[in-house]
Formats: sequence, C-alpha cells, structure tokens
Amino acid sequence: MIKMVNLKKITSGLVFSVLAGSLLFVPLGPGTAQAATSKQVAAVYDKIQTERAAEVVALLNKERKAAGLKPLTVHTNLSKMAKTKAIDMFKNKYFNHTSPTYGSPFDMMDSFNITYRYAGENIAMGQTTAKEVVEDWMNSPGHKANILNANYNLIGVGYYNGCWVQEFIGNPK
Repeated sequence: MIKMVNLKKITSGLVFSVLAGSLLFVPLGPGTAQAATSKQVAAVYDKIQTERAAEVVALLNKERKAAGLKPLTVHTNLSKMAKTKAIDMFKNKYFNHTSPTYGSPFDMMDSFNITYRYAGENIAMGQTTAKEVVEDWMNSPGHKANILNANYNLIGVGYYNGCWVQEFIGNPK
C-alpha cells in the first residue's frame, strides 16, 4: 500500500521516493526544494539491499548456532554472484535455479571463478523482509537442509526487488 503525502507539509528537508515497496529518504540541502537524483536514490536502495542481505546472514547464523553448527562467513564474490542472480531473476521474470542467462548455479559459480567442494542455492520471491524469507526457508525441508548443512562454511546473499538468493559453498578447493 502506498500512502499519499502532501509534499508541502514536509518541512524536514527530505524528499522521498517509493521504490520496490521501500520508502527512501534522501537528505537535501537547507531550504532546497530539489528532487532527489537517481544516483541518490540508487545509493539508498543499494544500502537497503546490503542491509537485507546482512540481516539474512545474521538470522541464518542464529539458526545454525541453535543447531550446534558453526556460523557461515560472508564470501564477497559469492555475494556478488547472489545479487547478480537476484537481479537476473527480476529482470528476466523467472523463478528457477537455472538462469536463462547463466545456466545452473554451479555454471554461474564457475563463471564467477568460485571454487568449492560442496555447493547449494536457495531462492525465494515475494517476501518483504529478511525475517519473513528466513522463516519461509526454515519451513521448507530442502531449503532448511541447505541452511543447516555442516559442509557449508561460506555464504553469499543477494536481494533485488523481492527476489532473494542464497549461495552456499563449503571447503573451497
């Protein structure tokens, strides 16, 4: 739901934009009435994506700790891959482990020069919060098995416009 706001009543020096269900606030200079630039909105949105991915990792590590497992460590290149996959799912309007652009998750890992002994992927679409998507994954036996797989020690999480991707690897070669 989008709430309509009378911009004349906003006196705090902020301009807002609704993007993918998120309310974005961009600070403006004192007394200015300029619109936020697309660069400012993109930077704020990138921050939201990064925060949601970090929250997913924190929630997963809580689940792993409760199961007596070691926490997963964020892998930078795996995170780039996961975000790329989330963007690909959104832009190409599909929901599948096999991308029309990159192939299987394992093909995609190869193209991102990611090595592994064990690997897996969880995807989701439509959840609005990290908590909601983690709850959904934990209520699905296959997804939960990936999250609680003791062979995995590294993770990358990507989020883009309601598309969520987790990439797991274990024991890099």
